[in-house]
Amino acid sequence: MGSLLQDVRYAVRMLHKSPGFLLVAVLTLALGIGANTAIFSVAHAVFFSSTRYPEISRLMFVSRGYPGFPQGGGNFTYPAYRDMLQQNTSFDSLAAFQSFGALALTDTPDPIRVNVNYITPSYFQLLGTTTAAGRLFRREEDRYGDADSLVVLSYGFWQQHFAGDPAVVGRVIHLNQQALTVVGVAADSFRDAPGEMDSGEPVDAWIPLGLAYKLTGYSSTTDRMSAILWGVGHLKPGVTLTQSAGEFLEIGKRFEKLYPATDRGFTLVARPLQDQLVGQFYSPVWLLVAGSLFVLLIGCANVANLLLARLAGRRRELATRLALGVTRERLVAQLLAENLVIVAVATPVGIALAVGMVSLLRSWSRLNLPHLLEFSMNGNMLLAGVILAVLTGILFGLVPAFIGAGADVRDALSQSGRQGSSLGRRRPMQILVVCEVCLALILLAGAGLLLKSLRRLTTIDLGFNTRNLLTLRVDLNSGRYTEPEARVAFARQLLDKAQNLPGVQSATLTGPGMPGRATWVIEAVAEGRDAHDAANIIMSNRHSVNPGALANLGIRLLRGRDFTWDDGDRSPRVAVVSESTAKAYWGDTDPVGKHFRATSDSDWITVIGVARDARLSQRFVLSDAAIGIAPAGLGPQRDVYLPYPQRPNRALVLAVRVLANPESVSPSLRRALASLDPTLPVYDISTLDARLSDQDQASRAVTVLTGLYALLALFLAALGLFGVLAHTVSQRTQEIGIRMALGAVPADVLRIVMGEGLLLTAAGALAGVAAASLVTRLAATLLFGVSAADPQVYGGISVVLLTVAALACYVPARRATRVDPMVALRYE
Repeated sequence: MGSLLQDVRYAVRMLHKSPGFLLVAVLTLALGIGANTAIFSVAHAVFFSSTRYPEISRLMFVSRGYPGFPQGGGNFTYPAYRDMLQQNTSFDSLAAFQSFGALALTDTPDPIRVNVNYITPSYFQLLGTTTAAGRLFRREEDRYGDADSLVVLSYGFWQQHFAGDPAVVGRVIHLNQQALTVVGVAADSFRDAPGEMDSGEPVDAWIPLGLAYKLTGYSSTTDRMSAILWGVGHLKPGVTLTQSAGEFLEIGKRFEKLYPATDRGFTLVARPLQDQLVGQFYSPVWLLVAGSLFVLLIGCANVANLLLARLAGRRRELATRLALGVTRERLVAQLLAENLVIVAVATPVGIALAVGMVSLLRSWSRLNLPHLLEFSMNGNMLLAGVILAVLTGILFGLVPAFIGAGADVRDALSQSGRQGSSLGRRRPMQILVVCEVCLALILLAGAGLLLKSLRRLTTIDLGFNTRNLLTLRVDLNSGRYTEPEARVAFARQLLDKAQNLPGVQSATLTGPGMPGRATWVIEAVAEGRDAHDAANIIMSNRHSVNPGALANLGIRLLRGRDFTWDDGDRSPRVAVVSESTAKAYWGDTDPVGKHFRATSDSDWITVIGVARDARLSQRFVLSDAAIGIAPAGLGPQRDVYLPYPQRPNRALVLAVRVLANPESVSPSLRRALASLDPTLPVYDISTLDARLSDQDQASRAVTVLTGLYALLALFLAALGLFGVLAHTVSQRTQEIGIRMALGAVPADVLRIVMGEGLLLTAAGALAGVAAASLVTRLAATLLFGVSAADPQVYGGISVVLLTVAALACYVPARRATRVDPMVALRYE
């Protein structure tokens, strides 16, 4: 311990004499430590503590796989849930939930939108829910179709709309004019992530699943067509994830045989709930972890080069100490002590940087990531940062320490040992620079591929006009709209009122979705095809629209006719299909007049028109990419448009084209809706361009973060190259003086020094291209229509890298041209 303290005191004195070296070394290391500690905090949240649910590793998410998407994510019916309860042996508890559609709290002058999750009582127990007031549901209170009229409020909704009044327990409130008794308030710590999956917004209240049909009209006890449920199950002791997944696949196959009319081609998929909730972040986080580690390695290589350069100036000092009897082991210990002092100074700086980075990431995540993904700089992450710092301090200092302790005493003490810089002495520094350039190019390649991918995604032709288009959503879930005729009448009145507002050019009904909202689908088979063959079932996005909707949106009708209001409930079923849908059903033949039918319906639908492909579904969803589903924005645009009177959805999206400033029309739209039904809340009101920008947030964030790491890596690599060449010039001063005395001109010296630097850069770039072509494949799920080996990207980043390297080489090379031969040759 005494020797250690002596080494530390000596190291502090030596470093105090070189404040410039200490500052550069500390900042370089601190950047690497800070970046890694911050990203490790995010990774820890995603992979280990992203949820607050007990036994998250034993919870499974159950969904339905459908034709073309066997990975799951689809909904199942209540009869299927009932059968799963009876047939599965993997779970000791299985809950079902439905999070479709918002309700309106009608006890206030203005209706308040309430995001509702309909659940079975076991749902709360599975997720470990506790209460802030009152109680949760009891098992006997959920009789499907005849459940008690009860509701549990979320803590946030209770605080915002009831001021946290405990007396709300037992009070009767009205949702969609239905009376429900508040029995409890969930604890503030509870995060209902599964219930947020459909809307992406916090859940405000929970209602027994048995009331869902009464309030929404979906998923009755006997309806095997209306699939609206998901499930959460808890594994029995001894049952593995693989066993439960295999069992549910078998149950799905059993359903196909028992109910071919509704379940043919569908499967049941059980996967870890953790994967379902945050699996979409696995690839981006791994990418960022790799990037931060690369930055740390580049920083360590830079500090190692600084130490090697510093040792070159201390060769006589070290040789003298060896000559006086200091052992090489003792010298290694003293040099490592200097490294640890640098680390000791860099660590708090790096931790401070990490805290700042985590704070910025948290601010961004609260707006763009699920509420369950919460991360912070906790004690574990601080400990990880310290351990990382100590390890890197030891590792990056070993080579310079051994090289310094292994100096040849006779050579170092001779005059020849003071001048010149042999290739053998520069070799470790050159190798480190090549490694830095290689790592920097890998990061630049990843950032370049993501940037090109994002640019392609955000500039792709949507097939319709988004300019000055304001959209809003209304859910007709109250008993007033139980009958289809009531919904059609409301929709027509809403269109008329919106169309006649000042500044409105056109009003369009596009329910149930537009980009940024979930789009419903239709599985259908063409006339003359075998409906029992799953290969003949084609899935398309389904849209219920009003006459003139396609023209209002700017979607060109290629052949046939548009809808009219005469295409009503008593008229033959008709549809307009997109080009991709027509090609999938009938190839190159004219589809107008052809027939198809939904697998859930016996009525044939006649094609009356073909529309140009339009990208009406969300272009890219991270959760889809995580399970291998290609971005919808780049695939075939299969859409089926149905006249709203023939398919009157409860979920309505109104798109209003205005002459200028869409936001100015929002108040008048709200008033128009209130004049028709003051109990209906308007929500999700936004311009379509803003919604498209919001849905690209995740892709943009990953691209920006990777780009920042790449720029930091490029800066550090350039700094390392500059340092090596500056050291080379200082060590080769005598050689350069001799060359100039023998007739070399400054241009020759410039070429020699820059040539060495660019040769190192080229070697690192070649190694980086080879490595990047392998490493960037890890980010393949985040790329949209861009190959991981895109030659344009690699060519572009190589030019950038060489340009920056040339600038880094120029300064020390220019300095070499100014060497005075007389001064360089003078004996000191």
